[in-house]
Amino acid sequence: MKTYDIFLDYYDKIVRSINNPLEDEVDFLIEDCINEYKPETKTILEVACGTWEVARELINRKYKVTGLDINKRMLEKAEKNIPKKNLILGDMINFDLWKTFDAILCNYNSICHLLKWEQWQRFFEMSNNHLEKDWLLIFDINTIYEFENITKDFAQFYNFESDTVCLEMQKNNWIYEWLVKIFKQSSDKKYDLVEEVVRENSFPINKIKKELKDKWFKILEMIDYHYWEVTVESERVYFICKK
Repeated sequence: MKTYDIFLDYYDKIVRSINNPLEDEVDFLIEDCINEYKPETKTILEVACGTWEVARELINRKYKVTGLDINKRMLEKAEKNIPKKNLILGDMINFDLWKTFDAILCNYNSICHLLKWEQWQRFFEMSNNHLEKDWLLIFDINTIYEFENITKDFAQFYNFESDTVCLEMQKNNWIYEWLVKIFKQSSDKKYDLVEEVVRENSFPINKIKKELKDKWFKILEMIDYHYWEVTVESERVYFICKK
């Protein structure tokens, strides 16, 4: 499951450039998700927490956050953001923390890095195991519609001082692959090309809804992050669920 080995050095800045400001994203999670349905929430497990950009904001707002990620380098960077906090190296489809939380978050379509449907099912099972009755699971996905549109786009370029990152998506059978090309300037002013493939997948919303129900979750709300109402042309959809 591990990815972003090379891309990691540029990850945070690119994520921020293609999404809303971090404060707005966290405001949405708190005001429109947590406070709307469980304002008494105190403890949060962030699965696929990455470099803990979101968690830092949550901690600043007095939540007790535990972060889990499979990428050791991600967690090392997270420790620099918030030293001596609860960070766990682990797989989002196979973890047992021996405790429960008030809410489980999985942000920035991280669930889409699970390429097989059985892995999505397993993530829902893990989430169920770590929540008491009536508490929240909140996650977002890139829809199939969004991935199909990205495959039709031109390549995206991002400049970092002397380096340039190129992102392009293609579909390989039923998997969507980000082709990451990093042009790094060497000491002799020449450029070295470093490449990495980041794979993602998504599934129909109705299939996800049925599986959540089968895994003992009630969907409280589905939100199109950009337009609020979920349609066939929604690109990024949040699921707010209660065990």
